[in-house]
Amino acid sequence: MAAKFLIISILDLLLGINFLSPITLVQNSLVKNEVVYLDPKTQNVPFLLPTVETNYFPIRDWGISDPALLARSAILYDLSSEKILFGLSPDSKLPIASLTKLVTAVAVIEHMNLDDVVKIKKSAIDKSTKEGGGNDLYEGEKIKASDLLKLMLIESSNVAAYAFAEHLEEKYQVNLVEKMNEKAKILEMENTFFTEAAGLDDKDSFSTGQDLIKLVKYSFRYGSLYDILKTQKTEVFSIDGILRHQILNTNELLDRLLNIIGGKTGFTELAGGSMVLVTEAPINSSRLIAVVLGSNDRFGDAKKLIEWAAKAYLWK
Repeated sequence: MAAKFLIISILDLLLGINFLSPITLVQNSLVKNEVVYLDPKTQNVPFLLPTVETNYFPIRDWGISDPALLARSAILYDLSSEKILFGLSPDSKLPIASLTKLVTAVAVIEHMNLDDVVKIKKSAIDKSTKEGGGNDLYEGEKIKASDLLKLMLIESSNVAAYAFAEHLEEKYQVNLVEKMNEKAKILEMENTFFTEAAGLDDKDSFSTGQDLIKLVKYSFRYGSLYDILKTQKTEVFSIDGILRHQILNTNELLDRLLNIIGGKTGFTELAGGSMVLVTEAPINSSRLIAVVLGSNDRFGDAKKLIEWAAKAYLWK
C-alpha cells in the first residue's frame, strides 16, 4: 500500500494533479493510447495524455518459414517501419566487389561537377585490366562526367571508377577513396573499409549487409542515382560524338521482377556474387532494401527475399 501511494505522489508532482481527489476516467483507447480526465468540479478537461500512433505493420506470419538462400550474408529491410524483416549473418564483414561503386557514386556527386569533361587515361585502363577487369573505354577519350557515371553504375565499368579517382585528384585535389571512407564513417558504417574505387581489389576491403543498408538509405537523397540504376539499356557518346557506348545493365532482375526502384550488382572471385536491390514494398508507401553477399545465385537470392516478404508479412 505504501508503494502504491508513493507512485501516486510521484505522478502528482509530474502532472500537477491530485490523484487523491475524485477524478473520472472517461476514455482509454488502447489503439491511440489516449487517456482523458475530467475535473469533477468544473467538468473541464484539465489535461490530455499524448496520443501515440503505433504502426505495427508489417506483421510476420510465423507459419511461413525463412527463405533458403545460398548467400553467406543477407538482410532485408523495410524503410517505412525501419524493421529488419530478415537477417542472415548481417554483421559479417565480407568483400562486396562492385557494390563499392554505390559509395563511389555518392562521393563523386558530392565532390565534383557532373558537367565536367573527364579524360580517360591509360593509367585507369591499365589499373582495371591489372586487377582483372575489362576495358570498355578508350585511351584519350573525353566524356561528360554524368555519362561516365552511367557507365560505372549500369554496366559497372571499372575504368570509369578509376577515371573518376584520377579526375578528382587532378582537378579538385580530392582523394576519392579517402572521401569514400569518410562518408562511411559519417554514416556510422563501423564495419566498412574501402581501399579503391571500383571494388576489384577487395583483399583488404569489406563491409556488411547492415552497413550497406545505411548507405542505401543515405543514397536515396540522390534520386538521379536510382534513375540510372533502374535503366535497362542506354547509350552515351564521347564529347566529340565519335565514340558511342551501348550500355546494358548487369542487373538481370530488371525484367524478371516488378516494382524495382534500382539495384547494383557485384562479383569477384573472392567476394562471390553480391547485390543490392531496392523495390517497392507490397504497399506503395514503403521501400524494401535487400542486400545479398557472397552468393552463388545473387539474383535468385535477392528475388527470393522480395517475394518471400510479400507472403511472410501482413502489410496492412
